Amino acid sequence: MTDALIMGGILLALVLFTQVGRRRHNLVMGIMPFVSCTVIGVLYFTGGISLTGPNVAAGLVGAGVGAVAGAGLIATTRVERSPVTGRVQTWAGWPYLLIWLAVLVGRLVFVWAVENVHSFAAKVGEFLVSAQLDEDGVGLFFVLMALAMVAVRAGGVLWRARRLDEVHDVRPVRV
Repeated sequence: MTDALIMGGILLALVLFTQVGRRRHNLVMGIMPFVSCTVIGVLYFTGGISLTGPNVAAGLVGAGVGAVAGAGLIATTRVERSPVTGRVQTWAGWPYLLIWLAVLVGRLVFVWAVENVHSFAAKVGEFLVSAQLDEDGVGLFFVLMALAMVAVRAGGVLWRARRLDEVHDVRPVRV
């Protein structure tokens, strides 16, 4: 679980330092989240994790939760064209930051409770045994959740930026 927290923290730092506030959006900023997700995913999956059926199912649930959170991220991100430069820019404020913090704090509380609250750890252990999950399944849940959040948000920004271009390029037709 520690690995999932470290990788999630790295991903969070990348996202927060590059996306909170008003930021220019160009090809590099559009591709960087996908490159980051790919690198983190490759590092995680080549680390010898156990890809049993239940673990993969837990990862898919995490990806679904991440996609929903990513939809919240894109809903709280404005994509607009700068009136001064004409370049695409994004703006993500407090609601965006609060979604990320809720996810991060949720993970931290979960890990803390597993490590420090005996009754909670026992219930989680019972669930893991009954669902035939191991700690790799829990890690896979958290990693794929974070990656899905970033991918959905990045894809949404690219889609909106493309739509700005379509609207921007439309000129009235003279008859």
